[in-house]
Amino acid sequence: MRHSFLSKLLGKFERVGPREIQSVFLRLVKEKGFLEAIFNALQEGIIVLDNQAKIKYSNLTIQRLFGVSPEYILGKEIKQFIPLIDWSELISLGKVISRDFQVFYPETRYLNLSLIPLEEIGDKNAAFIAIFYDITTTREKTLETIESEKLNLLTILAAGVAHELGNPINALGIHFQLIEKKVKKLLHLKKGQQEDKQLEDSFAAIRSEIRRLDGIINQFLKAIRPSAPKLRLISLNQVLKQTVEFLSPEIQNLDILIEMDLDQGLPLVRADRNQLKQAFYNILKNGIEAVGKNGIIKISTHADDAFLIVSFQDNGTGISQQAMSHIFKPYFTTKTSGTGLGLLIVRRIIRDHGGEVQIESQDGKGTTVKILLPRAERLIRLLPMAEEKNTPAHQ
Repeated sequence: MRHSFLSKLLGKFERVGPREIQSVFLRLVKEKGFLEAIFNALQEGIIVLDNQAKIKYSNLTIQRLFGVSPEYILGKEIKQFIPLIDWSELISLGKVISRDFQVFYPETRYLNLSLIPLEEIGDKNAAFIAIFYDITTTREKTLETIESEKLNLLTILAAGVAHELGNPINALGIHFQLIEKKVKKLLHLKKGQQEDKQLEDSFAAIRSEIRRLDGIINQFLKAIRPSAPKLRLISLNQVLKQTVEFLSPEIQNLDILIEMDLDQGLPLVRADRNQLKQAFYNILKNGIEAVGKNGIIKISTHADDAFLIVSFQDNGTGISQQAMSHIFKPYFTTKTSGTGLGLLIVRRIIRDHGGEVQIESQDGKGTTVKILLPRAERLIRLLPMAEEKNTPAHQ
């Protein structure tokens, strides 16, 4: 990069005395230190490269983004530390380039690279500045927005399908009642009690299945419709006990051990009882299917300064690392008969309550699901009232 001041100095170098030279170098050192302080304060990572992709300078942010010290990488080829990019190709283009990429060390991040060519240094060498922006937060927000839009579309589609299924089921129920009445009237005139009993059993089975299908559709619609929670002060421990009790026949049939460690001093939470019960049901149902016969599920509650925390820990099959990144996606499931909507619905319910869902799992070693719900109470400091004698009376 050309510098007019240095060019003039070099042109008059023979006529400049030692003191002037010393003054110039002190000035350059101060400017260099000032500029380095500015670059090191930036949140963006900065690397200066030559036309051979060797590192001539890097700021301290590079150490945070890539886990390497600026001193260690100085003079080395950048591809040794950031091999995901074809640096030779980008440099050969000789123009401003922008690329997004992902790094996994020292932690998983999404970065944007802007490679900008600078002025030529001399006749042969060219310099490039690489600026790395951390776009992890922005990307996550974008993905959340896309996921929310997909969920809204899914909700509309599913509600339409459920509605279309509900209409013929209601019609079947009505026409079945009419047929049942006519058949019973005819058989009552012609046949004995033995046939009536068998027919009644068949009618009862049909009625039961129609009610069951109608119930499934209604529950499905309640699950996917984004209804605002009706917040009341409730006991989390009580909701958990009711959920376990509801699933107790299945739990007992599989000889599953439920260990409950509930904090008896747990404060009340402002939440919708039915929606939380549905979320807990989905999580516990997943745990039951994961552990199978003779499995163990531990349910615990406790609170910290900000949240009430419910933990479901099982010793089941666990979730693979590959599947973990997809568990909240619509229709994704590892079960042969699963819908892929359970955890999606759980997260929607908990987020509608201002909370969050955390899942930790290892393939073959079980899963822990934590529900974090914000505390209901808020400390309010009241300002002292003015004394009555100083307060004017209002009629």
